[in-house]
Amino acid sequence: MSKGTVHTHAGDDSDGKIWGIEGTNILFLLAGLLISIGLVLLLSRHHPPAFSFGVGVTPFALIAGYVLFLRQGKPKSFDSDLFETLAGGTGWLPPANQPRNPLSSHASTQRLVH
Repeated sequence: MSKGTVHTHAGDDSDGKIWGIEGTNILFLLAGLLISIGLVLLLSRHHPPAFSFGVGVTPFALIAGYVLFLRQGKPKSFDSDLFETLAGGTGWLPPANQPRNPLSSHASTQRLVH
């Protein structure tokens, strides 16, 4: 007898894409764009246009770099693991002092009692 096919719906867990940018990354870029536009408009009242544009484009450039180099096309927690590794050196490593298995120590004490 042949077994039937079981559909598990084990597809891609993607959040979708907008213009080729994954899931919530588009929200980061839009927020950076809004911050940059607001900063340019605020600075343009009292500073030359070149200065206000140069300073105003900085938030968008930083956020776009963060999204494109650390989030786009990477595993879900790649950016936070990288920052944890840079800060403490343990982002992708298991804990240094791994606790013993409580079941194995419990089983060994039961064997000694019997």
